[in-house]
Order: sequence, then C-alpha cells, then structure tokens
Amino acid sequence: MASSRSSGLKTADAVITTGRNRINAITLITDGTNAANVVVYDNSSGASGLALGKVSAAGTQNTVHVIFENPVVAENGIYADVTGTGAAYIVYFGG
Repeated sequence: MASSRSSGLKTADAVITTGRNRINAITLITDGTNAANVVVYDNSSGASGLALGKVSAAGTQNTVHVIFENPVVAENGIYADVTGTGAAYIVYFGG
C-alpha cells in the first residue's frame, strides 16, 4: 500500500488538493480551551457541495485523530473548512 500525503499543518480553510483523490485520515488540534471542527468537502474551491467527513473536538481534548479504514473518495478535490479559535488540522490523502 502506498503512503499518504500530508496537507501540512493548516490553521485556516484551504484547498487540500484538486481532482479525484481519497481521504485517509484527519487530525484536529485544539488550543486546549476552545472546541474545534473541521469539515472536508468534495470540492476544489470552497466549503460547499458534498461533505465527506467531519471531525469535532472539545477544547480540552487537544488532539483528535480519525483514520478511515476504507478511505473516502473525493471526485472533485478536497476542501477543508475549520472552525474554532486556535484550531489547526492535518488532512492525510492520496496513496
């Protein structure tokens, strides 16, 4: 099995990749106080269309890591929409 690519640590909404790809895992990091969410969409330009996954964390959780044993396919690209003061995330994709 091939390795995943990393989006790198992101702190704002971002296009992760364009075109067909798959999501293998998502890590969500809080600032230790505030709750956070990241939603990934099948879209290469914005937070709209089909939501492929959502990861949520209470502020006291610090880090939540979700692995998709059966990767989720995005046909049009992957766009991540993050909310929460001090939140950061990493999307692992491809492979």
